Amino acid sequence: MSFQMNRKQWVLSIAYGQGMIAVLTILNVFYPEYLSYWFVIFIGAMFVYMYFMMRTQLKHITSKEAKEIKTGRLLYKGKAEDIRELQVKDHLLVQELKPMMKYTFLSFLILIATFAWYPMYFNYAKTISESTVDLTTKIAVYLIGYEFPYALVMSTNLLSRKGMKEVVQVLNGYEIYDKGLLGMGLTIKFPVENMPYKVVADRSRKFVQFEQRRGKSVVKYRLYTKSVDRVGDILKRYGKIKEIEEVGQTRK
Repeated sequence: MSFQMNRKQWVLSIAYGQGMIAVLTILNVFYPEYLSYWFVIFIGAMFVYMYFMMRTQLKHITSKEAKEIKTGRLLYKGKAEDIRELQVKDHLLVQELKPMMKYTFLSFLILIATFAWYPMYFNYAKTISESTVDLTTKIAVYLIGYEFPYALVMSTNLLSRKGMKEVVQVLNGYEIYDKGLLGMGLTIKFPVENMPYKVVADRSRKFVQFEQRRGKSVVKYRLYTKSVDRVGDILKRYGKIKEIEEVGQTRK
């Protein structure tokens, strides 16, 4: 449901963005005849970049660890239709997702504004560039053209990182084997060593949840299930997870 970059990915994202802006600016100023060819390369590079950024989300499919886990015996499978049914019944989920929905809508508006910015601004930038021989002016005009929408997007992302204290990622499908657990963004090999997650269970809302702190935010990987006790028992027996905290109405 969401993708949260860690610090390393955040730094790489900024480095990649600034590198592309520098190249595009140079092409605009010195080699405009090659600009159309570079955009093809740029789009291809963007897909490669997005793949590497999303690898953590796809570990349950692509990683060596996931393949090893799948050689084990399947003990429980969270089916998409059951998960959707439980989500609908969990009325508190809407409240939890509101901050994420707000920033998603804001990002959508920024995307529309960005698409409108490029044709409007760069027609103006081209006119300015062609009417002057001053190199500094040409570079500044194109840098502004690329940096302004980039800064807008990055500011929105930074705002969302700081504004969302909790990120709920519902696993719309997951599998638990005797060798581990697999779901979108979540790959856990059994038995668990150096557990990076806090595990909680809410019988009233029908889920087991893995919580991980990332900076000032907490990412919650939620496994909705009609058999909370069964999933909990599997995690304890095969995962050797010592403690599953009871929350909600079942809290003691």
